[in-house]
Amino acid sequence: MKYLTLKEIKPFLLSALSGILLTLTFPEYNLEVFAWIAWIPLFLAIENATPQRAALLGFVTGMVFYNLGLSWINNTLINYGNLHWILSFAVLGLLSAYLSFFIALFCYFLRRVCVENRIQFFILAPVLWTSFEYLRSTHSKYGFSWLGLGYSQFQNLPVIQLAEWTGVYGISWLILLVNSGLYLSWRCWREQKQNPFELKEGWRILSVTLFVFSLWFVYGTQYLKETLSSTTNRPHIKVGLVQGNVEQFMKWNPIYQNQVIEKYKDLTLKAAKENPALIIWPETATPFYFEESKTETEMMRNLAREIKIPLLFGSPHRKKINGEQIYFNSAYLLSSSGETLNRYDKSHLVPFGEFVPFRKILFFIEKLVVMIGDFGRGTEATVMETAGNKAGISICYEMIFPDLMRQAVKNGANYLVNITNDAWFGKSAASYQHMSMGALRAVENRVPILRAANTGISGTIEATGKIRDKTDLFVKGFRITLIAPASNKKTFYSLNGDVFSWVCLLVTGLIAIAACTRNIKNEL
Repeated sequence: MKYLTLKEIKPFLLSALSGILLTLTFPEYNLEVFAWIAWIPLFLAIENATPQRAALLGFVTGMVFYNLGLSWINNTLINYGNLHWILSFAVLGLLSAYLSFFIALFCYFLRRVCVENRIQFFILAPVLWTSFEYLRSTHSKYGFSWLGLGYSQFQNLPVIQLAEWTGVYGISWLILLVNSGLYLSWRCWREQKQNPFELKEGWRILSVTLFVFSLWFVYGTQYLKETLSSTTNRPHIKVGLVQGNVEQFMKWNPIYQNQVIEKYKDLTLKAAKENPALIIWPETATPFYFEESKTETEMMRNLAREIKIPLLFGSPHRKKINGEQIYFNSAYLLSSSGETLNRYDKSHLVPFGEFVPFRKILFFIEKLVVMIGDFGRGTEATVMETAGNKAGISICYEMIFPDLMRQAVKNGANYLVNITNDAWFGKSAASYQHMSMGALRAVENRVPILRAANTGISGTIEATGKIRDKTDLFVKGFRITLIAPASNKKTFYSLNGDVFSWVCLLVTGLIAIAACTRNIKNEL
């Protein structure tokens, strides 16, 4: 039997190390400093590898990273989807493999195009990664931006401020630039004995890396200082966020319907004593179909009249379209006099939660949400007028999609509301990861975000990305919070979207064409 040598195993160990370091940068670990060095072990692993072997090593990094970082999916599928643990791990493995494919592709191109050219590596690595991360995140139906690299820095406020120009993908670009710069500098210093010129090149690369990072950091620091002084005197509105902490098994069980309603009613009456301009309930807070269940609907209208405060809440609704009953996950706004002012229908559905992707292949999986058939999709980025301002509404998973969230701001919203039910996640890192992504949405659009979650985390995200007034997980209560709605001025990102990522995609496409042309010439 032939045993693998340490030299043969080492690249795989280095690849796995990158996967572990990447995992540690995200909630709940929040060791975001590791993001700036996490890719270096992988770069060392693929140093002298063929493009094909580099792709394999990149795939290893991805499988370690995504299986660890998304391990909460097992909790959801086993405990709420009633899936056997073997099938649950298989689903997680398939998702991780799909996401790892992009890291594999990144490593393949890096070795194929750059070979040993360090300057090309330094310039192209951030561009290539940004392109691939953007592609995996933006598919209209199956896009998945969870664990996008830029989100790791949600607590590093100076670093994320430039997202108002570049979106979250610009933060990913910066992280790869720093990783590439540090790796190449160290490599040059390591090889200076063979070639003294390497030392000078190493210092040049490091200098550019530090210069770009410093400019980025200074911009963010200066913006935070100016914002602190300018927002003090701006008009604020007071909002109540209600967190019912309703267990998943209770939500649609008729036995518990009155108990759930009374819980939210009691919390709302307590929050109303603080005289907020708006009270927000979470996603599907009502255990009935609003405007269909007459008694319960009138109860909601009477509650709004009693407290004399507008109510924004999540409730499903259904209607027949072409003879078929279609369900929608919706948000309703009631006026202080109990009138229905507006409704928003969720447009980006949760895979396995509200529809089953690739149903023919994954025939053994049913949706987690107890409804017949897949949910319908809304078509508009609805803006609701309340408390003298305009709110852009999103439900649950929609908060992780930058382009989707900016549409409401582009349409006139000067603050955003996200209602969600994260009970599916249990006490796992998922709720923390979900909340952290909102920080980038706030910065990209320079608007505050209000978040009401059934089991947490509820809270406020300022336009700088700072998270405050947040609740703990799985506790019943409410938060009274103040926000300063944005002015009519829109950010570059709100108006134009992912221009930065499009440029990276264009450069990647040109690189691919150049590489193919070069290969054809070599063959001739």
